[in-house]
Amino acid sequence: MKSLMFVAPGQLRFDEVDAPAIVEGTDALVRPLAATTCDLDHHVIADKTPFSGFGPFPLGHECVGTVVEVGPDCTEVAVGDVVGVAWHIACGTCAQCELGHTARCLAHGDAQYGLPVNGAWGGTFDELIRVPYADFNLAKLPAGVDPVHLASIGDNLALGWETVMPTVAQITDPKIAVFGGTGSIGLYCVDVAVHCAGARTVYYDDDPVRMKVAEQLGAEVHDVNGKREKDFHLAVDASCNPERLRKALLSVVPEGHVNSVGIYFDEVQLPLLALYQRGVHFHNGKGHARPNMTPTLEAVAAGTLHPELVTSGIYGWDEIPGVLTSDRAGHKPIFVLEN
Repeated sequence: MKSLMFVAPGQLRFDEVDAPAIVEGTDALVRPLAATTCDLDHHVIADKTPFSGFGPFPLGHECVGTVVEVGPDCTEVAVGDVVGVAWHIACGTCAQCELGHTARCLAHGDAQYGLPVNGAWGGTFDELIRVPYADFNLAKLPAGVDPVHLASIGDNLALGWETVMPTVAQITDPKIAVFGGTGSIGLYCVDVAVHCAGARTVYYDDDPVRMKVAEQLGAEVHDVNGKREKDFHLAVDASCNPERLRKALLSVVPEGHVNSVGIYFDEVQLPLLALYQRGVHFHNGKGHARPNMTPTLEAVAAGTLHPELVTSGIYGWDEIPGVLTSDRAGHKPIFVLEN
């Protein structure tokens, strides 16, 4: 089968590799229908992360697909099911998984698709994917929804729900700021904030394409370099930019929350005295995809969320290397694998 390989910064290629097989009785094999990039993938390709020097390795950890084979111990998924694949490898039964911290699985640690971390699991731009603990790590897509625009359900799309809803669920008339910059995650957060949390939502960025999408999703849109309000219940840092992170940290009400989904590979100075004086609750960490995939899918099925507005382009599978190494990749390109 063909596997998309990250070779070096700005270099991607398809290699012929051995197809995966069922190893454990709880495994399933999934053939992607549509796959997309996490915001992190663009940074890897652009040589902005430590991973950029470790090629070649399979790239990609977001996709939806069709189950083509299951192990004898699978009881919840069956051949023919159309599913979303969680980006992380999680057993579903350890103490951390039972707490909903599936990216901290005690059995598999940091293991995931699409990066050379704790095992070789391939990538979601492969033509076939082995999914361990398939009953847990696969989420069936609701009937009647377009799977193409759900290609990100196993990470960024579900992260939009996780970043917003648990924090503001008990707040009446929440007010949310989203500081964009990484790509798609901030836009998914806007969609959840406006249409699931019912929040007055302000999106800060300086990219006209993302700003237009945020406006279409119902946010008030402002230039991140201009004045900003400072009375938000929740500020989302989806920027991966230290200056924007600082703005997010200083934009919330006393005892307000700042949830950061950006990955900072360098040390960042924080305004700790100001955070102390205001009592800011700050969280930064990996998304725990699997518990958040189900409520996100339910909201899509109900017509509440609009992932199609975040999609920046739809391409054929053979176009992946050219698109992702070009200046036209966009914030959320989706690639369709024909049967």
